[in-house]
Amino acid sequence: MSKYSEQDLKYAAEFRDGIHKEALARVKTIYPHADRVVDPYPEDAYFQEVWDYPGKWYTMVGTPPGAGSRGNVVGIIVRETLAYYRNTGAAYTDDAFYQLIEKYPDAVCEYCIVNPENRYAITYNVFPYRGVDSHRFALGCAACELFEDGREWSYDIKGARHRKLSNKALFAPANSDGWLNYRKAFLCPPHGNTYTDNDFERVNAVLFPGGEEELEVYRWTTDWSEYFDEGHEWWGALCLTVYDKTLDRFVVIVASATD
Repeated sequence: MSKYSEQDLKYAAEFRDGIHKEALARVKTIYPHADRVVDPYPEDAYFQEVWDYPGKWYTMVGTPPGAGSRGNVVGIIVRETLAYYRNTGAAYTDDAFYQLIEKYPDAVCEYCIVNPENRYAITYNVFPYRGVDSHRFALGCAACELFEDGREWSYDIKGARHRKLSNKALFAPANSDGWLNYRKAFLCPPHGNTYTDNDFERVNAVLFPGGEEELEVYRWTTDWSEYFDEGHEWWGALCLTVYDKTLDRFVVIVASATD
């Protein structure tokens, strides 16, 4: 590191520290007591030597070579850090989201977060991630959790059919199309509520701390469980699985209601 000036070292430390803080904030949505991140890149990887006019090498601070954008580096560090906490046996919690959603008792949407520590994840072979198959298995985990493993509502996920949605479609305006989308389900239940778009954004900022770019979304038919029968009467029924690449977890969102 001696070949770099004190000013270069200062800039690199500040740049790296900012990336670490962003990554730690995401990790804390899973492990609220996390106090460190695991960065696979050494400090000197945040320097780049650039040949530029007038035929001279310049030292620049930036993301490690081959790592891509700043967002990519944050995502890599988040995944490395989550793996570290999982391997050390830390208690896996999602307190940040579940504590927040308790403040919205009139919400019809129900949520289930499926991660590698979910008690049904091993049974359903959800991880490692394998595309739409993992989405279906995550849906099975959620059905066990939300439907009390068939004791409250029967279900058969084999009958569920899927269609991939764009990231933007997940957060589309409530009246943007002819089906019951996620925002409409949250804001416009049959009996109404006082929630606003700001509430919707607040909930999803905690649920998906990495933003929408790294989400993979599937919408599923709702003919595979009697849970959805009430919604079929007129208001509608909703079933979504969302894989968050930055956190390596699924969020399953379901809704069904009547008057």
